[in-house]
Amino acid sequence: MGIRSYSTSEANNIQLGQAGYDYVTNATVNSDTYVAITALDACTVTAVSSDTDVWDSLSAIEVPAGCTIYGRWSSVQIGSGDFAIVYRG
Repeated sequence: MGIRSYSTSEANNIQLGQAGYDYVTNATVNSDTYVAITALDACTVTAVSSDTDVWDSLSAIEVPAGCTIYGRWSSVQIGSGDFAIVYRG
C-alpha cells in the first residue's frame, strides 16, 4: 500500500486512531487494522505489520508503561498479565 496511498485527511485519521480502540490483556486482536499501542503497564508486544513498506513487524518487544508506539498492524498480541489499549485505524 505505501505511505503515499493516503490523502492528507486519511493519513491524519489513521495516525490518531479515530476508528476506536480495544482494551487488551493477555490476548491477540486481529479483526481490524491497528495504528497505535499504548502500554498501560510494562508490556510484551508482538505485532504483524500490514504495510511492510513503512512499518516492521514486532517480535516480543518490551514497551514501557505509558509509552505509545505507532505503526500499521493486522494483528497485535499483548503478553500474559500485561495491559494495553490498541487503537484501530
